[in-house]
Amino acid sequence: MQYTKALATALLLLMAGCAAFGQEHPTREQADTVAIHSVQELFTKGKVEGHVRNYFMATWNHRDLTDNHANAIGAEIAYKTASYHGFRLGFAGLFTYNLFSSDMNRRDPLSGKLPRLELELFDLQDPENKADLDRLDELYLEYKTEWLHAKIGRFSFRSPLMNPQDGRMKPYAFQGVNVQVPLWQKGLLTFAWFDHFSPRSTVEWFPANETIGIFPSGVDTQGNLSAYAHHTSTKGVAVAGLRLHPGRRISAEAWNYWIDNISNNSYGRAVVEVAPQVKVGVEGLYQVQVGGGGNPESSRVYFPDQKQWLLGGMLAYAPENWHLSLDYLHIGGEGRFLFPREWGREQFFATLPRGRMEGTGDADLLVAKVRRQWSETLFSEAAVAKSWIPSPKDFQHNKYGAAAYWGWEADLNYRPATPTLHGLSFRLLYVGRASPGTEIPLKDMYYNTNFHNLNFITQVTF
Repeated sequence: MQYTKALATALLLLMAGCAAFGQEHPTREQADTVAIHSVQELFTKGKVEGHVRNYFMATWNHRDLTDNHANAIGAEIAYKTASYHGFRLGFAGLFTYNLFSSDMNRRDPLSGKLPRLELELFDLQDPENKADLDRLDELYLEYKTEWLHAKIGRFSFRSPLMNPQDGRMKPYAFQGVNVQVPLWQKGLLTFAWFDHFSPRSTVEWFPANETIGIFPSGVDTQGNLSAYAHHTSTKGVAVAGLRLHPGRRISAEAWNYWIDNISNNSYGRAVVEVAPQVKVGVEGLYQVQVGGGGNPESSRVYFPDQKQWLLGGMLAYAPENWHLSLDYLHIGGEGRFLFPREWGREQFFATLPRGRMEGTGDADLLVAKVRRQWSETLFSEAAVAKSWIPSPKDFQHNKYGAAAYWGWEADLNYRPATPTLHGLSFRLLYVGRASPGTEIPLKDMYYNTNFHNLNFITQVTF
């Protein structure tokens, strides 16, 4: 509510400014400012953008486990006013419909679980919801100059642990304040505070404390069902980030996420070109508890008293139009790598679609990737992954009952070159996973391992 009032006040002030100073001309320092002579022109000289998306997904699970499919169709429409002395207002809304699908409310008879991946196209909190799937994604006031970029309200935010991940129909969205300061064209300094979130695959906005536990919460370190949902106390998260590009051959970034009363998370990575077309990267994360980890009761704590860490590496060779890499991730055995899944998805060197490592400890992931830019309109990626994850019965290091697996991925993206089809794009994504030689009850394989997942996305961007 406070952000709505603030934005309404800002809009009135901006309109008043237009009326009072409408005859002024833009200055060189305000490169994106256009001549505004009335309140009407503030809006008529604005910009509309968005997309229309159709998403078909199907999953074939192992043996007698239920197979599922779904087709979602929807659109997002965003609008920005013209910039006036660096200020502008923006908003974006989206809607989704379940065009057809298997029964999203039907639980698999063996596992007792809902069709997780297909349901993520719609509303995780209401599997029967097929049409009331609209959401106000963005509503913000923005100020932008050559030396400062600030936003307040609801908007998209990108960082290694918190990001929109716009791969389904609804991305992760954030409410708060974000300030970015360019550093002499060689870096970017970011400060942000977020206290409300709208997780991917939901239609509502929630305070920070209510978001943690919307997604499946797994088990605690004793093997009992986690009880932190609706019992976690936090006011929000403060984010500080620094991206640097001091030279053509080196880039680095460092981030800190301080989650009130839960944890402090420090992440950094660096990538260096050690030879022509050869790059080496290293990354690391360190986590400690803050306050009571979300709740002083051990049975309801989200982040236990642990000092957890992870390390990752990347070796890449990138000749013309190709990118081949070997990526590795190791998660320490002091506990589990924990970060709210409702706020985004980790983006490490070894990250692959459908391949979160959050919730595990004493684990390793090795990935080989091959990317090819065939033309300006055709791009492909293929990957093979091998994970080493403690047994699902090792509750100390395995929150969600994940199984060690072999995984593979094929991703094909195509944009027609025909001018009349400009804006149209297609994506075909296939993800497979298997756990040969691993003894897992059939019911625990459901969307966990031994499955094939096919995605076909058609989108028009405007």
